[in-house]
Amino acid sequence: MKKLRHLPVILIAAYIVYSIGFNVMNLNYTNVTLQQIQTKPADSLVLGRDGSDLNGDSVQFVARVVAPPRVSPANNDFRTMLRGTTSWTCYAQDTANGLFGGIVIRQSGRGPQTAIDLVDTGTIIRVRGVVQEFGATSGAPFANTLTQLALDTISGYTIDILQSGGASKRPAPIPVNISDFANGDYPNGGSINYVDGEKYEGMYIEVRNVTVAGGIGNRQPWSIIDDNGNRMYIRDFSNFFSTSPSGDTLRPWTHPSIGTVVEYVRGVIINANNEGAFGSQLPYVIVPIYPNDLSLGNPPPQLSSPTRSPGVPTPNDSVTVSVTAVDPGLSVSSITDMKVFFRSNNGAFQSKNMPLVTGNIFSTKMPPAPLGTLVEYFFRAEDNSAGVKLLPSDTLRSKLFYVVRSSDSMSVQDVQFCPNNGGRSGFEGFDVRGVEGIVTADTSDIPGISFSSSGGNQTAPRRVIIQNGQGPNSGIWISGNPTDALRKGDRVRVAGTVEENFSVTRINVASASGITLISQGNPQPAPEIVTTSMINNAAQDGDMAVEVWESVLLRLNVPVTINCVNAATGVACTTIDPLPDTTFRRNFGEILVSDNSNVNARIELQDGNHTFTNNWDGLQNPPQPGYTLLTKNDIISYVEGILYFSFTNYKLTPRKNPDFGTVTTVGIVNNVENVNSYYLSQNYPNPFNPTTKITFNLPVSGSVSLKIYDILGREMRTLVNEVRNAGTYNVSFNGIDLSSGVYFYKLDAVGRDGNRFVMTKRMVLIK
Repeated sequence: MKKLRHLPVILIAAYIVYSIGFNVMNLNYTNVTLQQIQTKPADSLVLGRDGSDLNGDSVQFVARVVAPPRVSPANNDFRTMLRGTTSWTCYAQDTANGLFGGIVIRQSGRGPQTAIDLVDTGTIIRVRGVVQEFGATSGAPFANTLTQLALDTISGYTIDILQSGGASKRPAPIPVNISDFANGDYPNGGSINYVDGEKYEGMYIEVRNVTVAGGIGNRQPWSIIDDNGNRMYIRDFSNFFSTSPSGDTLRPWTHPSIGTVVEYVRGVIINANNEGAFGSQLPYVIVPIYPNDLSLGNPPPQLSSPTRSPGVPTPNDSVTVSVTAVDPGLSVSSITDMKVFFRSNNGAFQSKNMPLVTGNIFSTKMPPAPLGTLVEYFFRAEDNSAGVKLLPSDTLRSKLFYVVRSSDSMSVQDVQFCPNNGGRSGFEGFDVRGVEGIVTADTSDIPGISFSSSGGNQTAPRRVIIQNGQGPNSGIWISGNPTDALRKGDRVRVAGTVEENFSVTRINVASASGITLISQGNPQPAPEIVTTSMINNAAQDGDMAVEVWESVLLRLNVPVTINCVNAATGVACTTIDPLPDTTFRRNFGEILVSDNSNVNARIELQDGNHTFTNNWDGLQNPPQPGYTLLTKNDIISYVEGILYFSFTNYKLTPRKNPDFGTVTTVGIVNNVENVNSYYLSQNYPNPFNPTTKITFNLPVSGSVSLKIYDILGREMRTLVNEVRNAGTYNVSFNGIDLSSGVYFYKLDAVGRDGNRFVMTKRMVLIK
């Protein structure tokens, strides 16, 4: 009994060690290189699986300090450089500057445990600790995570300094392009480039000749964009570049204004998973460290508020075009050249000087043009330091335009027409009349939502859609209180103001006099038959191939498979499970499906008035009577709805239950994808009655069994017991013949490589 006297103390100490995440019972640290920690094969990265294969291992390696926790301890400058108040952060990389050679080193606590806060930049150190994946979800394959070393602060270890540092010994930055990390304006469209980007995680890089753009919140307050529209965010983490520094304020700092030329920006690449408004969709960001890590050029003029008069030009009109122009930090007088460039029917561009007429407004008249002429134009401003700005900023993608008409009476197609990838109506901001069509969706179909959860607030407006026949540009949203009285099948003629509501063209009807009801009970236009590739989820705002179907009634007329049951903003898939909207896992009621083209299209489940759900509101666990819970791999025989656009994605919005065909739940499905690790999901729904689904991954082929046990350990059911190829499998379990209670399911897999994986999880059956 005397030997057990101190057992509670031992258990408490063991719990503390476990909660910190270090295995102090095993001080045999394995000598590794940074490449062994960081390198991932392309077939894993193409799936976004970037987590270290050594995650959780106790390791020891040699590295060169890129950015220490304090400014320069060697020069007695102990001010905090890398933000934080409860820990120390250090960036280090391979001494030979090899790819896959960077890492974040962190010490929990601000005490002197390891002396990491006393190293200087350029110092070569030997460190030991545990490899971790910051941002990882327990039990899931590591994706969109930041690899770091958690220093050993338990055993009394202090880091070894192998060679003193100094700024001259800091590694030179590696030249890279934004396209190495993101293709397009991500997360506002485009995609993450894991294959090319992951090799630079934790490394000191340099991007040149880009432009300052907007940011996301206070953690990524600004971004950079290259000439091709690829975007990358700048992370506020060094106190030299923080608008709200922690600890010591190193210098006053205000991030540069939008449009400023960036000659170069240097910094460390980190994965910012769960660090911003877009969560796991914002993986690669740049952390500039030192004052000389940023060099700005001359900020060009800023152009805004373009106008024209008249808004609907006729052949007799000399059209007055105006624009507001200022030069940041200077004055309007510093703008030395202001022009409008214009052309007719895709001919050669001409230009006219635009004099300053009042305040900051420049204006000129463009010549009359014949009836039906397409006139495209853009503005160009230059200041006395050769800074140039265009409006629109990317004239290859879009231009301002109008079509010369006989009057402001026009069709749906006239309002929706856009000759470029801008996606906006040529009559935006102006009144039109005579727009006629049949109502294809009323407010009983798309009633709008206002939903709050721990994840945040979600709203969507009620919508009434009219359509003029079939074909491209035949549908349009009509908004305003007077439209609420309309019902499907009504033929109406409307007058109102053309607006762009978050990139969706609509006609705002201000009063009841703006609607003329022509007839009721008309047959609706037949839906346009499309494929998922025609409304590609990866299409950017204004894409001419997809934009023409905005507000048109569409139908995916062949069976489509659900590939992602919870699709977040951009092209990211948040989870394979239908989880409710939470702070850590946003659910916007959207799923990704594909037909035989194998191209994903997006279906939006929130806005319609139907009973099909992915549990976005958290009310379908278990599914309520009358509701259909959609899950990954389900097959829908057809889907119909109105094409909408919001938050960077085109999405099909089904109206009511008839817009869905038959839903087939598939039992075991091999997705034939390159799986990186074993994984057993929590069954969903849980609790369940009487059916639930279980998903597991096999990285290699081998024998596998999946069995159900009761609380006494008795085997109740064998779901799988055979050899399976590598892949992702989805298994349905029906417990209709079992009593309510707690059950366990166990996955036991032996791969052809001899490795064995065993995991057991708990589930609850409630009848």
